[in-house]
Formats: sequence, structure tokens, C-alpha cells
Amino acid sequence: MPNTRLTVPKDAWSKEEKGELIGRLTDADAGLAAEKGKGDIKDFVSVYVEETAAGGYSIGGRIFG
Repeated sequence: MPNTRLTVPKDAWSKEEKGELIGRLTDADAGLAAEKGKGDIKDFVSVYVEETAAGGYSIGGRIFG
């Protein structure tokens, strides 16, 4: 079943914000599966939020954290 991995800088998101992200990503995966006739897979969707160490995250070569 779908696995989504979200990598973010350490402490960039609160526990509540990460919970909201997880909920939205889960709903998006399950919703797309339902639209494509795959059934209700919500109970099988995995979302992992991984926080990087300070300085361990970059976009376009710019280091964050």
C-alpha cells in the first residue's frame, strides 16, 4: 500500500502541524485510490515524517536548519 515520506528540517513543524500534514497526505492518497476504483485503502496508507539534523536539509543548494 502507499507509503509517503516527508522530510522536514528539525523543529520546523509542531506536533499538531505534523498531525495535520499526515492527515491530509493520508486523505489525498486514499482519495486518489478511491477515484481510480482501488477501494478504501485509508487504513493501509503509511505516512512518515522524518526530521533532519541541523544543517541536514537543503533546497537548491541552500542549507536550512
